[in-house]
Amino acid sequence: MTDATDVTFDVSDDAVVQCPYPHYQAMRDDAPVLELDGAMFGRPDERIYAVSRYDDVKRILHDPVTFSSRFGTPAFKPTPELLARLREVYVDGGWPNVSTMLTEDPPSHTRYRRLVSMAFTPKRVARLEPDIRRICEELVDGFDGERRVDFMDRFAVPLPVAAVATILEVPDTHRGEFKKWADSSVAAIGKPISDDERVAAERDIVAQQQYFASEIEARRTDPRDDFLTDLVNAELQADPELGVEGGSLTMAEMLSIIRQIQVAGSETTTSLMADLMVLLAEHPDEWARLKADPERAALVAEEGLRWASPNQGLYRIVTAETQVAGTPIPAGATVWVMYGSADHDDRVFADPEAFRPDRPGVRNHIAFGHGIHHCLGAALARLEAVVALQVLATRIDTISVVDREALRYGGSFILRGLEHLELDVTYR
Repeated sequence: MTDATDVTFDVSDDAVVQCPYPHYQAMRDDAPVLELDGAMFGRPDERIYAVSRYDDVKRILHDPVTFSSRFGTPAFKPTPELLARLREVYVDGGWPNVSTMLTEDPPSHTRYRRLVSMAFTPKRVARLEPDIRRICEELVDGFDGERRVDFMDRFAVPLPVAAVATILEVPDTHRGEFKKWADSSVAAIGKPISDDERVAAERDIVAQQQYFASEIEARRTDPRDDFLTDLVNAELQADPELGVEGGSLTMAEMLSIIRQIQVAGSETTTSLMADLMVLLAEHPDEWARLKADPERAALVAEEGLRWASPNQGLYRIVTAETQVAGTPIPAGATVWVMYGSADHDDRVFADPEAFRPDRPGVRNHIAFGHGIHHCLGAALARLEAVVALQVLATRIDTISVVDREALRYGGSFILRGLEHLELDVTYR
């Protein structure tokens, strides 16, 4: 057993970013609550406690009173010059970002969740299945029978962009901008960016706001059977017992919610699809079973979610002194709840580094979080992954990674995903 004082985890270390799993195991075994330097997370004035075991992570996610989601963004102190440039971006109009579902606690979170659930219904998601299947078929058609395929550019990236754009009724003519807006929304998550990059990202965010504000206003006078109309019309009765206010969403709230849906529905699904193809290429027996029985796609997708956990974890703020795994954590401290580590905990998942879609409890992963903040778009992400796997398995015969050693994960330690993925394929 390693001494707990010998366990380290450095998110700025590229070796850790490329393969965090041995480090996760060391933390789970010998330092299940590890205090880290907040500066690594862009939070230099905070104490960060990384929680790595499944049971501890799940307990935190189910206790929003002690572990608040109002973590906001890392302290950002722009220079006077940068501040002036950022203000200039908003001269032509823009709305302040509003903390809605991801970074709110009850009763405010309850209000947002109920209102958005009136628009983002299971029925509306299920109705997308034919559209998603058509998108996947068209993307494979776009391979043009080529043996070597850039899977990121030609499938993993455009699939979720097209799916979320379909929900939001974004026409094909705006799909390129839509992807650019999504990238800008996550530009500073888990990695440093330059002042120029920050200003460019803010410009894109304002452009997105202006586009969707126009669409929202159009729905007020010309309603349709779509998500945006339902979002505009969603109205909640007050619930005094829970402290939930009634009424509808403001423009700023709707724009922030749209941005959350766009980001959550794009980046992570792209990462999941890329990791799934690498896993299936490395496990040809599983690929053969999927080809023989495309209905196995649901199991394969769940195991991919467990294994990859594209969102490696989020923060919580401790509201009162507490203990986790016997470690005292003071009030005001920041906790990093490590989904990626929890989903590889051998106390819950036997042989966790193995890719085994038939494993017992394959859906017990925490890739979508848990508790009141369980990902609202989980059903959509699952639908995209399952349909994509089914289409790929019926159209593609063999897959192999062109250069396994060249695979690299991006610099973000939270939204973990491959930068590029080239596959050699043959067709059925």
